[in-house]
Amino acid sequence: MAERGPAGSLRAEASCSLCLGLFQDPVSIHCGHNFCRSCIERCWESSRESFPCPRCRETAPERSLRPNPELAKIIRIAQRLSLRGRAGPGERLCQRHGEALKLFCEEDQTPVCRVCRESQDHRLHAAVPIEEAAQEHKEKFQAHVQILKDRREKMLGLKAAEEGKSLDLLEQVDAERQKVRSQVKELHQLLEEQERLLLGRLDELDREIAQRQEENISRLSEQISSVGQQIQELEDKCQQPPWELLQDSRDILSRLEKQSALEAVEVSPELAEEPTGQPEKNVTLKEMLKKFQVSLTLDPDTAHPRLALSEDGKGVRWEDSRRAVPDHPKRFDSSRCVLGREGFGSGRHYWEVQVGDGAAWAVGVAKESVRRKGRISVKPEVGIWAVGQCGSQCQALTSPTIPISLPEAPEVVGVYLDYEAGRVAFFDSRRETPMFAYPPTSFGGERVLPLLCLGRGCQFRLSP
Repeated sequence: MAERGPAGSLRAEASCSLCLGLFQDPVSIHCGHNFCRSCIERCWESSRESFPCPRCRETAPERSLRPNPELAKIIRIAQRLSLRGRAGPGERLCQRHGEALKLFCEEDQTPVCRVCRESQDHRLHAAVPIEEAAQEHKEKFQAHVQILKDRREKMLGLKAAEEGKSLDLLEQVDAERQKVRSQVKELHQLLEEQERLLLGRLDELDREIAQRQEENISRLSEQISSVGQQIQELEDKCQQPPWELLQDSRDILSRLEKQSALEAVEVSPELAEEPTGQPEKNVTLKEMLKKFQVSLTLDPDTAHPRLALSEDGKGVRWEDSRRAVPDHPKRFDSSRCVLGREGFGSGRHYWEVQVGDGAAWAVGVAKESVRRKGRISVKPEVGIWAVGQCGSQCQALTSPTIPISLPEAPEVVGVYLDYEAGRVAFFDSRRETPMFAYPPTSFGGERVLPLLCLGRGCQFRLSP
């Protein structure tokens, strides 16, 4: 008792007999004893009819808890006085009991004093000396410190590697930048050289166009003058008396028809020139037409049942009996005709037909929409432009027909088509003589197909 001293005695009197700690929110009950409010309420939890004092066992019929503020002040003073000097170096005292925190509650993971260890809160919990618990936690912390150090070293290595990689990439980007600049510079130089070259060629083209224009205008002026003379000649002829007008009229008309056929195949100055820019010299009619020659075959689905086609599709002949063929929508069922498989919707084209010595036939072109069923008239009004042979007379199948004056019946008829210009012209290919040229027309954007019409005993072949 002597060792406790006044401070110890004060602490003993200021402690709750239930929790052994300093009073927390002290209250007085019916007998005058004091307890912590929470301790006495926990003690009376199961009481219903009587409320005994834990110290003197005096009972009361009703619960009576009176706050004791004076004792609370004393408790605060006792805490300041009695707790001084009781802790050793490096120790802390329990805020509730004023004892050194010597133990560690493993259940609540908190330091406790010996009084706390005996209280109801920690009586059933495992506790170890605080130094032992601190050493165990210290070892765990040190183990984690080593793990974190290893992780930091690894991260430092990754950081250094990333910095090195980024440096390499930056160097590559800089090298690529220099390469792009060098390539762009070379492209600029190349484009400048190309510009100079193209501008020089355009200057040459300007001079060539100007020269060609002058030559073409001069040529056209000569042609205009020649046409004017022909007009004047014909007008003068029309003023002559009938017997003089009819004199030599056949020769004049034949000459005009041949001239019209030649004009139908007259190529533009651009096509009539060699790559060197110099016009062709001594070009024959045959050579001029050969530039546009195409290879054709016949469409068996369009052939009249009396017309038999060769295996290569280039030959056709008349047969005395009708063949058993499907009634195709494209087939001619009354007129003895057949169309070419290839059609044209643009450009200039030339082909030849070996007509032999048949007495009745027609060769020409037809619109793709030409009527196939029933008898048809071969004339421009129904979309057909053709020439033909009727007995000994060769004629253009216009409305009305126009006789064509030839020394002999043609063996090979050449067909010339200029789609954009709307021109169709025919030639005696063997003699290189114009036969007839239709006036310019419009095909209405529709495809045009080669047309052959055969009479009894005829046999045709496309060439080449």
